[in-house]
Amino acid sequence: MKLPFLTKSLLLLILFSPSISKSLDYRKSTRETPIEEKKVEEKKSEFRAVWIATINNIDWPSKPNLSVAEQKTEFLKLLDTFQKFNLNVVILQVRAASDAFYQSKTEPWSHFLTGKQGRAPNPFYDPLAWAIEQCHLRGMELHAWFNPFRVRNLGYYPLDPKSFAAKHPQFVKEFDKKLFLDPGYPEVRSHVIDVIAEVARNYDVDAIILDDYFYPYPVVGKRFGDEKSFAKYGRGFYPKRLKDWRRENINHFVSSLHDTLQTINPMIKFGISPFGIWRNKIADPEGSSGRQGLSSYDDLYADVRKWLINGWIDYVIPQLYWENGNHFGDFTSLVHWWGKNSFGKSLYIGQALYKSTSKTNGWIKPDELTDQINYLRTNQKVRGFAFYSASNIQKLSATQVKALRGNQLNSVAAIDDNRHVPVATPSAASTPVVAPLTSAQNEELIRKEFIHSLDFNPISIRPELSTLPGKITLAKQSDGSRILSWKPDENSISEWYALVSFKNTGKRRYKQVVQEISKSAEFNLSEQRWKELKEMDLLLVSRDIINKTDRFSNFFQLKRRKVKHVENPYKHS
Repeated sequence: MKLPFLTKSLLLLILFSPSISKSLDYRKSTRETPIEEKKVEEKKSEFRAVWIATINNIDWPSKPNLSVAEQKTEFLKLLDTFQKFNLNVVILQVRAASDAFYQSKTEPWSHFLTGKQGRAPNPFYDPLAWAIEQCHLRGMELHAWFNPFRVRNLGYYPLDPKSFAAKHPQFVKEFDKKLFLDPGYPEVRSHVIDVIAEVARNYDVDAIILDDYFYPYPVVGKRFGDEKSFAKYGRGFYPKRLKDWRRENINHFVSSLHDTLQTINPMIKFGISPFGIWRNKIADPEGSSGRQGLSSYDDLYADVRKWLINGWIDYVIPQLYWENGNHFGDFTSLVHWWGKNSFGKSLYIGQALYKSTSKTNGWIKPDELTDQINYLRTNQKVRGFAFYSASNIQKLSATQVKALRGNQLNSVAAIDDNRHVPVATPSAASTPVVAPLTSAQNEELIRKEFIHSLDFNPISIRPELSTLPGKITLAKQSDGSRILSWKPDENSISEWYALVSFKNTGKRRYKQVVQEISKSAEFNLSEQRWKELKEMDLLLVSRDIINKTDRFSNFFQLKRRKVKHVENPYKHS
């Protein structure tokens, strides 16, 4: 059929106009045109993160057992590169496989750091503490990245015999030539929470973030061997609702971790970086469109949407490592879906930087990454992005570097958060001499800080933490009063103690009332006071005064003078 002259002219204009054809190509896969895609004024702040993967030495250090000087040189080189691109958040993998890139009482030193799991750096330094200092000096945040249940990835190396996995082989499952902790065991979930809590207490990290690995990614023809834990703990789910039970295990883990972090520091951020598809629309009307494939909900048992609805996480970085037009995960459509389902929490988008440097399975369009950033900046629900991963930045071509630095990352941006670290100012030429505190002044300072922490940091009662080592005695005096005393074990370091009671406020939360606080765990209680207190849940709280950030490290339920299961008052429904 012949086309009218005007129609032909318009068609030729569209085909040969680069800007118009590019725009059409960019939108062609999107079935919906969200309101937030319209051009808006430039955002004043932007979350610009980059992942540093330590598993199998993907990004840093380049190989195990480098010298300390070499490790530091490599890390600083990465930070120098990040600064050139005006990035402002470093997501550092500090626990890649049930190990530690920091000094820990719960996990062994990482094989990927020193070449042998359990061996400390020599000469000694704490990589996490040092990395935090270096990032903060440059005005960058450091988010501590944990893989919760992986024990060993592909490749063999001996586990430290003192590690949790080596001491508790009944909790470890082999799957696809890898080792994993079974999340079905409460002991496993409690251990991982304790591991993360240790970092939150002892290090000035800006956030805690978990990646997409909860239960392992499925492999055709292979089963994750959690039959024993399912039979023992399945209760109402056993034997037919295995998938629902697995999801509930991860729900308990995430909600309990949220409560624990709030107990330690209400200002610390807690984020998740899930697989980019929560659920497919064909399986759930609330899911995203696209050809049915893998999903976080159905295959990894991570119900991220529920966590966002319930407020268990502060931010989310879905891994949208696909291009526009991908049949399984169209980038623009998925950004729109996550914007509708972030429920007021900060939304940042994970981008596949590695596809910009990959010779195989890379981007079809060379400017895919920059096009994605341009689109994200028009979407009011999105507040930034995160590149995976760090080493790929140094592999970008000169053309790619010019495109990123000359357009998308051409200026400094404030971190998208009112809690971000300020850029450090140079120290003064001379430091005034400050008289040291007297012993009495120092004790009063510690006492006030302890009281302040009890007043403003709610205690989450978890029975697995109710294990103060030592012995408690309760002596009745002739006048009816009681002397409650605590004798710590011989290895106990200097601690302060508080006697705390809890009252239900009617909102599923408990109000703390500090009864006593002293350097010795001996409390004199009148007969009337004892009658009042014995009707309450009474806890002895211990605090290490050497490490002042170690709040609420231990609890003891004193009502019956033995450890008793007490329901977590912050447990979410």
